[in-house]
Amino acid sequence: MTSYEGALGEARRRLEAGELVIHPTEAVYGLGGFLEDGPLARLRGLKDRPAGGFVVLIPSARSVANLLDADGRALARAFWPGPMTLVLSDPADRFHPGAKAPDGSVAVRVPAHPLTLRLLRDTGRPVTSTSANRPGAPPAVTAEEAREAMLSLGTEPFALDAGPLPGGAASTLVSLHEDCPILIRQGPLDVLRLNEVMRRPLSVPPGGDRGGCGGEGN
Repeated sequence: MTSYEGALGEARRRLEAGELVIHPTEAVYGLGGFLEDGPLARLRGLKDRPAGGFVVLIPSARSVANLLDADGRALARAFWPGPMTLVLSDPADRFHPGAKAPDGSVAVRVPAHPLTLRLLRDTGRPVTSTSANRPGAPPAVTAEEAREAMLSLGTEPFALDAGPLPGGAASTLVSLHEDCPILIRQGPLDVLRLNEVMRRPLSVPPGGDRGGCGGEGN
């Protein structure tokens, strides 16, 4: 990690100046900034999103301890840091509305990539994360690909370069925003393991057999 100290310091300075930063995740490079008006507006413009709904990276489960129910605490203990995104209710508006979905929920994750996790812990603040590519284009697995994609969109953010990343499935996405936990996107985690951790089955997305609370099937 020592060889990255300068890059981490520069990434922190850029974030604190209100800029967006390219950062590594477990699979691909992401783009994000602090949850403030300026960075969020720029991110919406680059990704062509009129509303929010970005994944928010947090340094630890303690950051959302008061938003986690029993299911959330169990999933966080088992899969954070890692490729597990939890969609949570935020009735007290702890998170900036520009990062939240139209229904008021917020999608949070503790990333497992050591550089990005260190950046989060150094700043002590959450950072948005969306894939660092043109809308509709493949995700970037190198910092250079991410930089080129951003240049094509008219911006040149600082890149925290961790070398080539493995690519692969986006994080598993589970919504705890409703009474029944819902699997929105399977991702790299095994559904049976998720059910085992929560001690009850998830409901699956529309189009499949809806198991678990309030659903049909097994």
